[in-house]
Amino acid sequence: MSDHAEASPDSKAICDRLFGGLSSRILNLRRVESQRWCGVYQDGRRRFAYVNHRKGMSRIEIWCLGEPEELQKRTGLTINPRNPTTGGFGAAFSSHFFVDGFADADAACDVLFAVSFRLS
Repeated sequence: MSDHAEASPDSKAICDRLFGGLSSRILNLRRVESQRWCGVYQDGRRRFAYVNHRKGMSRIEIWCLGEPEELQKRTGLTINPRNPTTGGFGAAFSSHFFVDGFADADAACDVLFAVSFRLS
């Protein structure tokens, strides 16, 4: 796992594609890069997705708002539920999935906009 600056070129490109696709649908969208994550949110709202990068792979992992079942209904991507946990991040971000290329990034934009953004 890696931050955006240290991620593989393909992992960064997938994250950039995701952000660009969401930015075209959501006004004033922001991406904050931290030591391990890119957090995605609209000004005045809470983060609805966190992107985790890979150093040696063409892949990103997205943790997002929304129940796994609801997210899965809206995408062909495989949505994984979080292992049971309590409090904070674990309680709010109960779903995650992997994005392995630009086509998956476009599908991720669709489901994040339809479900996760609306919950932020």
